[in-house]
Amino acid sequence: MTTLGLVALVGMGMGLGLVLTGVGLSRPSLRLADALASLDGVESSLDYRDRGSSDTPPGLEGLGAALQRRLRLPVTENQQRLLLLQSRSVGDFFAEKLVWTTAGVLMPTLWGVLQFMLGQPVTLLPLGISLLGGITGYFIADWRLAHDAGSARQAATHSIHTFFDLVALERLAGASAAQAVASAASVSEAPLFRRIAAGLERARLEQGPPWDELARIGRDWQLPELVDFADVMRLEEQGAALADALQARVRELRSSHLSRQQAEAQEATEGLTIWMTVPALLLGLAFVIPPLLRLSSG
Repeated sequence: MTTLGLVALVGMGMGLGLVLTGVGLSRPSLRLADALASLDGVESSLDYRDRGSSDTPPGLEGLGAALQRRLRLPVTENQQRLLLLQSRSVGDFFAEKLVWTTAGVLMPTLWGVLQFMLGQPVTLLPLGISLLGGITGYFIADWRLAHDAGSARQAATHSIHTFFDLVALERLAGASAAQAVASAASVSEAPLFRRIAAGLERARLEQGPPWDELARIGRDWQLPELVDFADVMRLEEQGAALADALQARVRELRSSHLSRQQAEAQEATEGLTIWMTVPALLLGLAFVIPPLLRLSSG
């Protein structure tokens, strides 16, 4: 490698380091609406559809949100639901897409520039790899979002069961149904708890029953347990004894969740058993193949 090529390589490395440092230091500032809501003890809704266009955050997240709006890039309902589960905004999602796409486009291009500066012949191969890398980078964010959906959904399920236990304890302490739900939602900073707290605050401002809002959150997050919980809490309007009914429903939901986890663990164990048989098969073939070769040669 010539001195010019070595200098060019070091310069590109330093430039990439400066870009990454700038991206790392650019943190989105806190929105005034979120700050005031946090001081009031209420978290704003995580649903990006409830946010106005004037609430676009600055920085890379704001750039991703502006890019999505200007180019009308599609966001499916399933992606919206997964973003809610992971407490992410659409701007953050498309900012990740932008980073991966840019990396996929620039890396082969830098390779082609380096080959040119080293005096080697440049072909159209880096251009084709750059286009392929850009397309691949655009969909890496989708794959990462779907890959993290399992852990996010499991965390949401654990959160909802903890929420049920807290509501049951508040009811046993003599709190009303609405007070028990609001008190339980304010205990944790988990995404689901914040979303429930925001929904309860919205129902309070609209002077409506909170159970419709809880049912809507359960449908948005695909948590049928929360929808059933809202149906149980509606029984207070008919004067039913909620404490016993709520405890029975919580036990039923917990038993159902435990059964699903046991089935998933059993399925994972069976999958590992299949892979454990592969070394035994290879060892058996190692003992069988040599005699067969000698017989065939004789």
